[in-house]
Formats: sequence, structure tokens, C-alpha cells
Amino acid sequence: MATNKEDSKKETNRLKKGKTVEGEFVEKASSKKEKPSTAKKKKETQNKKSTTTKTTKSKSKNSSKKVTSKEIKAKKETEEKQVKKKKGKQLEPEVKEEAKPEVAEVLLESKTIEEKVTSRPKAYFFPRVLAYLIDIIIVTVLSTLFISVVPENKNYTAYLTEYQKLQSSFLEGNMDSDEYVNKTAEIVYDIDYNNVLPMIMEIVVLILYFIVFQFYNKGQTIGKRLLRIRVVSEDDGEVSMNQYILRSFIIPSIISKMLIIALVLFMGREYYYYASFTVQGIQTVLIIVSIFMVMYSNTGRGLHDRLAKTKVIMVD
Repeated sequence: MATNKEDSKKETNRLKKGKTVEGEFVEKASSKKEKPSTAKKKKETQNKKSTTTKTTKSKSKNSSKKVTSKEIKAKKETEEKQVKKKKGKQLEPEVKEEAKPEVAEVLLESKTIEEKVTSRPKAYFFPRVLAYLIDIIIVTVLSTLFISVVPENKNYTAYLTEYQKLQSSFLEGNMDSDEYVNKTAEIVYDIDYNNVLPMIMEIVVLILYFIVFQFYNKGQTIGKRLLRIRVVSEDDGEVSMNQYILRSFIIPSIISKMLIIALVLFMGREYYYYASFTVQGIQTVLIIVSIFMVMYSNTGRGLHDRLAKTKVIMVD
């Protein structure tokens, strides 16, 4: 019995050892099987790393190539610019040397023109009077041509013949001064009232000739051009339209003619003669003062020139 028990124990121990050996063998085999799979994984990771490094290297190479090409282009452009600058610097003194005499000539021409303008003498009295007489003749011819288009006013001609008879009778001594003044006051009003339209046309001709035409003809009428004189500003510049208007108020007495028309239309018969007489008297005084100023002043500027800040000079 005792032997049987010992035998059974030995067998159980053997079985246990066998199982343990088998387990060790199985573990070894499984470990051997696992080792190649991990190796493969390591290889794969290494391959991936190598591929990534290659791609990064290739990208860096490409980028370096691109950078180098851009740098080369930039260098070429800078070199070309430097070459152009050098050429320009070489050409600039030549151009300046060529331009210097031209600029000097232009400056000299401008100086000579200024000296001519400033050194031009004033227009003397007689050329100005002759020029004004020529202009007045032209204006009267033009105004008569315009007035001839208008139909004749029979009342105007009748009053005019009556006025002429009145003057002849007074000169012959058939009438005293008081009667002459009273009758002429009535007749003058009737004459001017029936002559309003021709007076307006005359003012239009004066404005067109002495203001508009003279402005666009650079300070010269036909009479001034013939006698080689010209109206300029007091600073030797061009004359504006407003300055021509101010000059024409006094000579050729546009303002007095306009006032007479206003008096005829808006003033009664009793006061018109005396009002028109005073207007014409003031106008004649202004003309006489302007004539003396042109004759005896150092600048040769009349009252109308001083009012408009102009002067009249001789022209070549």
C-alpha cells in the first residue's frame, strides 16, 4: 500500500513537471513567433522615418533651388538697375550741359521781354487823340448803319427842324434868353424822347467796340493799332473786362448816355432839360480833366486810367 502511494505521488510529480515543461516550450514558441512581428513593425517604422526624411530633404532641396533661382533673378535685376543708373548718371551731365544753354536762352528771352515791356515809353497825347478820333469815326459809321435799319421817326425829324428854327431866331435877335430857354427845354425833351432807340443802339455799339473788341484784341482798337499804342494794366499785365468797363464810363462817356436815357424815361418834361444839362456838363469836365492829366502827368495816365488802374504804352 505504501509503495502504491509513493508511485502515485511520483507520477503526479512527473505530470506536473511535464506540464510545466510544455508551458515553457509553448511560451518560448510564442515568444519566437512574436519576435518576427515586432521586427517587421520596427522595419516599417524605420522605412516610414526614412521616407519622411527623404521627402523633407527633397523639399528642402527644392526650396533651396527655388530660393536660389529667386535670388539669382533678384541679383540680375539689381545688377541691371545699377547698370542703368550708371548709364543715366553718365548721360545726365551731357543732357544738363545741352539743356543749360537752352534754359539760359529762355531766361534771357523772358528777361528781354520783361525789360521791353517795362521799358516801353508811355503813349503820348497826340497819338492817343488821333487814335480816339479814328475810333469815334468808326463807331459813328457803325451806329448809323444800325440806326438806318430802324424805320424813321417823323416826330423826331419834326422836333429837330423846330429846334433848328428856334436857334436861328435866337441868333438873329428875334427872341430873348428866357423865352429861348423855356422853348428849348420842351423841344430837347421831345427830341431825346423820340430818339431813345437810336441812343440805346449807339450805347450797344460803344460797348461792343471799346469794351468787348478791345478786350479780345489785347488792349487795342483799330485806332490804337494804327498808331501803335496799347492799353495795359498798371503792373504791365493784361487788362480785365471790368477794367475796360471802368475806363469806358468816362471815355467814351457811356455812363452819361445811359443816365440821359434813364432821365428821359423816368423824369418829367420840366426837370429833364436841367438834369441832362448837368450830366453833360459833368461829363465834359471829366473829359477835360483827363486830357490835362494825359498831357502833363509823368505817367501819361488820365482820370479813366487811374480809375481802372490802367495805362497806355507804345508798341513796336
